[in-house]
Amino acid sequence: MAILFRIVARLLALMVLGGMRRRATATPGTVPPAGTSVPDAEALRRRIAAFHSGVVEGARITGHVISLAAFASFTAVLLTAGTTAASLGPRWFGIVCLVVAVPTGIAAAREFRVVWRIRRIQVRRRRAERLRSSSGL
Repeated sequence: MAILFRIVARLLALMVLGGMRRRATATPGTVPPAGTSVPDAEALRRRIAAFHSGVVEGARITGHVISLAAFASFTAVLLTAGTTAASLGPRWFGIVCLVVAVPTGIAAAREFRVVWRIRRIQVRRRRAERLRSSSGL
C-alpha cells in the first residue's frame, strides 16, 4: 500500500512539474518577458516536499482511521453478541465475547487518540506555515 501511495505521489509531482514547465515562458538562454518569473529550483523543491509530506500525512491518517473503524466495529459486534449470548444463549460464550471486547475497545481508543493527535499536529503546522508566509519570514 505504501508503494501505491509513493507511485501516486510521484505521478502527481510529475504533473505539477509538467504544468510549471508549460507555464514558464522562458527557455534556457533566453530572457523571460517583463512581469513573468521562472520559479527557482529551491522554491520548487520546497513545494514538492510540502506536497509529498501532505500526501504521506494524509495516507497515514487514513490508515489510522481505517484501523479505528475496524476496531470500533469489532468492539460493537462483540459487545452486542456478548450481551445477547449472556442473557439468552450460552453464558460462557457471552462472557468470552465481552472479555474479548475489552482489548478491542482499548485498541479503538488508542487509535482514536493517535488520529486526534496527528490531526491536531497537522492543523498547528498549517497555521504556523500560514503565519510564516504572511509575515514574510
